[in-house]
Amino acid sequence: MAYELTSREFDQVIRAYRPSHYETFGAEDARFIRPMNHALKSRDRLHVALRSGLQRLPDGPQTIVDFGPFPGSLLRLLRGIEPTKAARLFGAGLMASPEFVQFMRQDADVEILTVNLDPAGQQFTSKGYPEKVPLPDSFAQLVFALEIVEHLTSPFLLMTEAYRLLKSGGHLVITTPNVTRIGNVFKLLIGRSPNDRLAPPGYNDPSDEWRPHAREYAMHELAEMLRHVGFEIVRSRFFLGEDTQDCRQTARQSTIDWAKVPFYLVPHLRGSLLLLGRKL
Repeated sequence: MAYELTSREFDQVIRAYRPSHYETFGAEDARFIRPMNHALKSRDRLHVALRSGLQRLPDGPQTIVDFGPFPGSLLRLLRGIEPTKAARLFGAGLMASPEFVQFMRQDADVEILTVNLDPAGQQFTSKGYPEKVPLPDSFAQLVFALEIVEHLTSPFLLMTEAYRLLKSGGHLVITTPNVTRIGNVFKLLIGRSPNDRLAPPGYNDPSDEWRPHAREYAMHELAEMLRHVGFEIVRSRFFLGEDTQDCRQTARQSTIDWAKVPFYLVPHLRGSLLLLGRKL
């Protein structure tokens, strides 16, 4: 039942989308030139991920799991797209407050499960969160892990849990920032560290379940990790994944952004990675 989510159709979906209060940044947020929400801000990478995943959905009843589901944008979008309106939807990760869990269940018929997918980091060991998704083996046809592996000390548990949950022939969709992007190259050329989005050394704040990036990856690194777990790489793509097009910028920031454009002709200098792994 491969479904092609075109750019035009996705644009219509985003225009009609009604964000929840968990997704809305607020009309007075000075960072943006217009009222903004998470789905609208992340629309480029959401379209790339959804299009890649929906192209691989089989016929029949569907079960989809989203790793790192907060603030719920991906799952709420899936509930509103024709091929997945009747799918069973689950989210697994942190930041699952009782209020958020109840909202997602009532608003979109989504079950949110609290899981620590990064026990190697040890920040949340004291909270006693489960480290295994409480869903059975060979349960889902599709797993999403969007913009989460860069926040983990080690993504291997996430990958092995995705492999366990997927039926044979099921797919894992990963998006993450590309460590070889031209912005990082520019920083190195002027003597600056490209690690400004990473957690500072010694960072440990169990009270805050959102964390800075622990590490960013090149395409070949993540592909090798997925193969090690058992996945076959069926698609890998460098894409722009812009999320600053609606941000207020200084003249200097705008100049830097325009200077990057010619380099996007070289795929590995683009800002984001997409990998699609299939369980054999």
